[in-house]
Amino acid sequence: MANDSGRHPWELNTLQRGLVDSCFEEGQYETAIATLNQLRSSEFNPWPPHLRQVIYISLQSTKDLATQHEIDTSIQASPSKLVKQHQYQMSLNLIPPKAVYDAQKLLMAYLLSSTPAALGRALPQRRSLIPPPPVHNEGDSTVARRAACIIQCRDCWEMLHTNFLLRQSAVPSAPKVKLKRQSEHIGYSKLDSTDLNASSPVVVTEDAWPLMEWLVSLFERDEELSETHPDARHSSLLAAQLLDDTDKAYFDIPITIIMHCLAQTQPQRQRLASRLLSLLINLTSTVELDLQGLIFAVYTRIHSLEQISLLISLLNQPSATQILKFRIGLCHRLISGLGPPATGNGPKPQPRIRARVTKAVDKQEPTTVDPPTTNRSSVPATSEILRLFQAPVPEEVQSGASLTPLWCKYQLLSVYGTFQARLTPADRDSEWSKTLAETLPRIVRDVFQQKGNEASVYQRLLENQIIGWQQLVGVVH
Repeated sequence: MANDSGRHPWELNTLQRGLVDSCFEEGQYETAIATLNQLRSSEFNPWPPHLRQVIYISLQSTKDLATQHEIDTSIQASPSKLVKQHQYQMSLNLIPPKAVYDAQKLLMAYLLSSTPAALGRALPQRRSLIPPPPVHNEGDSTVARRAACIIQCRDCWEMLHTNFLLRQSAVPSAPKVKLKRQSEHIGYSKLDSTDLNASSPVVVTEDAWPLMEWLVSLFERDEELSETHPDARHSSLLAAQLLDDTDKAYFDIPITIIMHCLAQTQPQRQRLASRLLSLLINLTSTVELDLQGLIFAVYTRIHSLEQISLLISLLNQPSATQILKFRIGLCHRLISGLGPPATGNGPKPQPRIRARVTKAVDKQEPTTVDPPTTNRSSVPATSEILRLFQAPVPEEVQSGASLTPLWCKYQLLSVYGTFQARLTPADRDSEWSKTLAETLPRIVRDVFQQKGNEASVYQRLLENQIIGWQQLVGVVH
């Protein structure tokens, strides 16, 4: 095994790879996937081209398309006609629905047997690896050539996109011998033109939801295994999807995906929004990704009370300090703007991350990270929170607002109080401790009293929370 050229240590050897390749070349997709599952082990990393082929198969439709191109098996059909029909069906690359389901299951199984770094080698990313990864022979099968377009993507989000499926179908069935990679790049450049797809592209196609689930699970697993302080864990694989070599961050597509998830009716898809957003927020705890920039990027995409209430309810992780900071900042912006801003044509915010020493993702070297300090500069001061909480609501907003100001005020004070209660006495804002002990119950009554049934509910909830905060911080009213 050690003599296989171009093979990563602890990968499948040439004989094992050839066995899988033969199944793919013969169109035996279910057998190929079953073989990969049998060879799956914590001692051997999956070969990146094979993993890309499994990803490609997992993105295919589970509708039975073969019935549209059935082979004529009647007695009148000549053997030569049967051969031509079989060759035509092979050229269509019709993948059975069972193979698609098996590929989706295999991807999830790889999360249990392989490290995120090993799986991440098959994914495209914006940041270059040092040293560069070896160039693999993707294989000669139709599925191998079509799956090779994955490495042409700018990041993993592009695999979920409508245009990615169009790229797959545009890949020729037979590769050109000369300038293969150059011709592929030229073809993909042409595919980005507007005449390729006149309709609005979908950021997550219907057949890409299983892959979306796998990607989020992969980043969560990478974050879980991060050898950093427990409160500063983050996914380096996710960071590589957001940052290019100049440390410019690309948040537009991930946040668009988050909003697309929120618009779904299935609870599992809606939860993907909070899971992905939590991963993005956690990146701000250890690297110089501006939390306020992320808050603003999300804020500009909010268009209704239903969106923000669903997002905040799904983002319910009271033990995560960075999540609380995000919720405080978002509520602060909502109240400051008294509703979501109109989406304009101005430049989108591009938070930046400090330059770091880039390393190969297949080497999970431990890094030493100091415990994160919960500095109060990243959240508004108590005086600012109380100012917004007590600020009067303009009449035009009261008459018909898409975001209820009373709800925003309740969320702001509720999350801010929870955040302060979790801090150590040295980190806690002294003004908050004084207000909590002396005047906070009265302030809540003044804001919500005689404002209707909605305000009465918020008042009772906050009064109960205040009692709990006072007990936690050891103050007596």
